[in-house]
Amino acid sequence: MRYLALLLFLTSLGCSEPVVSRSDVLDNTSGSTAVNESDPPWGGLKIQSSGISLDDADQIVVLLHGYGATDADLTPLAEYIGGDKRAFVFPAAPIPVDGGGLAWATTEQELETAHARLASLVRFASRTYPDAEIAVGGFSQGATVSSMLLSDASLPIRHLILYSPALAIDAESLGPARNIQVLLAHGRGDQVLPFDDAKRLHEMLERKGVVTNWHPFNDGHTITTEVLDATRDQLSQEGG
Repeated sequence: MRYLALLLFLTSLGCSEPVVSRSDVLDNTSGSTAVNESDPPWGGLKIQSSGISLDDADQIVVLLHGYGATDADLTPLAEYIGGDKRAFVFPAAPIPVDGGGLAWATTEQELETAHARLASLVRFASRTYPDAEIAVGGFSQGATVSSMLLSDASLPIRHLILYSPALAIDAESLGPARNIQVLLAHGRGDQVLPFDDAKRLHEMLERKGVVTNWHPFNDGHTITTEVLDATRDQLSQEGG
């Protein structure tokens, strides 16, 4: 419990500033934020999308922003990563925070709820767009929540993209190696979330036999162009 409380405090610091204006915003049609077995559209979360239309996409890339940011925060990555048959989905975290912006979690229960919502979003996307490969990831707290999907072996995720996550899972919760590739990047000089968290996660993934593209770099709590280049290369390996 102490570690989780520390994790939530640290991920609450893992924010970045919104940098672009919003594109088209899609509200979930159910109007509900409840997580349930029916998997509401996009896990009950509000999203925006860019790239090719979702109906025509060969690959859907879901990216979660960090604490204190918004769903617009990571949208510039779509233009940089690109891809003629690639659609990008940017969910908005459901919890407003002081000073503006949004959070995925501020308590242990909210962290579990965020995990459940993201798993629901993946199931909805896979069912609605069955011909599209699914990639999921994010930055900071968004990456932390995304990393929790590693415990859900049945989810049809091809790529997991983790930029500077905190360590939110243990070896026992990791599912068996499956047809998933993980890109894990973290700055050695990160003063917000510990570099050692990503290093430990990398070691856990290696022991489980999960294919991992490990990118430590000499910088702080950020996403470098080299990491984005590696992301584009990985996503383009199959169907991208």
